[in-house]
Amino acid sequence: MKKISIFGVLVALFSGISVSGEVNFPEELLPLQVNDKEIEHSFFNKVRTLDLPAGTHRIKVKYSDLFELDYDEHEVVDSDPFWVEVELQDEDYQVRFEAIDDVEQARLFAKSPTIWFQAEQGQAVSTKPVTQQTSKPITPVKVAVTHNTASPVTSSKPAPTAGQPDAVAMLEFWWQQASPQQRAAFLEAIKKDER
Repeated sequence: MKKISIFGVLVALFSGISVSGEVNFPEELLPLQVNDKEIEHSFFNKVRTLDLPAGTHRIKVKYSDLFELDYDEHEVVDSDPFWVEVELQDEDYQVRFEAIDDVEQARLFAKSPTIWFQAEQGQAVSTKPVTQQTSKPITPVKVAVTHNTASPVTSSKPAPTAGQPDAVAMLEFWWQQASPQQRAAFLEAIKKDER
């Protein structure tokens, strides 16, 4: 548990500045930017902990992991940088994502990453997709802030537009919304249809 001095709390209360909390990233997720401030990393020193005050923050993140394929063969799986927006309280958070067991799962995750923030205590925090402020859009990613649970809110792609249905886009969208049990049932139904 994080310790804060009484003096620090009083200064924060009387100055109108909120007490900051720590946001801890796992080794596979690298924070690149918070709001308008880029995070500087060196080859030997990657920033994995951010001290952020309570409030809404836009965080740019990248997923990267190394997998051993064979005795002397490795593969690094990277995602494109993606933005998430989250409203934090005055507490510590751990950034989480679903467990990845192999390189195939990592490749799928890198195409549409879903992460969430888990706090030690408190209520769930609302989140929303982030769009870039320039003319080039960023793929929105929803992030859930959860408390003492491991189930994220999943949705990483916008729904296909109604005027121009695209079967592949619709399948991708609904696949991302489905639970692991629903995905297994769907794959089983496809196997039955092929027979």
